[in-house]
This record gives sequence, C-alpha cells and structure tokens, in this order.
Amino acid sequence: MTDVTRRAAEGQATAARSEHLQGGPFRLALPLYLVLLLAAAYVGVSNQALRARQVGLIADKTNLLASVARAEVRAAAVEGPLAVAEWAETAGMVPLPQGHVVAVAAPEPAPVFEVPEPALELRTVWR
Repeated sequence: MTDVTRRAAEGQATAARSEHLQGGPFRLALPLYLVLLLAAAYVGVSNQALRARQVGLIADKTNLLASVARAEVRAAAVEGPLAVAEWAETAGMVPLPQGHVVAVAAPEPAPVFEVPEPALELRTVWR
C-alpha cells in the first residue's frame, strides 16, 4: 500500500468517525420524536380529563332539569290555573262562563303613533 492510498484511507475513516459522532442529518430525530410523543400523550390525557368533566356536567344538567320539572309540578298545585280557579270560587268570585253580561272594555282608545319618515334610504341594484 502506498503512502497516498494509506492517507486517503485514513482520511475516509476520520470522516466516517466524525459523521458518526455528529449523527448526520437525523441526529435530532430521536429527541424530536420523544418530545412529540410526550406532547401527544399530554394532549390525550387533558382530552380525557375534559371529556370526563363534560360527562359530569351533562349528568348534573340532567339532574337539574329533572329537579325543575318536579318543582314545576309542585308549584302548579299552588299557583296553577286550577288552584287559582279554586281560590276564586272560595273567595266568592263568579266564574266567567256563568256571568250573563260580559264586556271587554279599555279605559280609552288605543293611542295612534305617527310613523316617522325615513331619514336614510338604501337601494340595491342587481346587475
């Protein structure tokens, strides 16, 4: 082996070692992959936590709607139309269908308002 070929072989070996130590173009691939994997795991965990919170809120909403429905039934017994009619009869009031003269009267005629003239006019032309 000549001196020139030996030096060329040593130069190639040195270049290969330095490229191996530097990692080449993909030296950041593994750290980047791990960072992205951790970011995806964090997004997944937070998504599951938010989903669990939403399921809990929907369950609370269902319970509250049922509670409101029960309260409306209880309130109708006190202030519903049948309860008011019953109270009126016990207070000596005459139900409307049994009255002989029924008239709807307003205290005075309804007011008439003048419509102001438009101050701004807009025209659209389709072409």
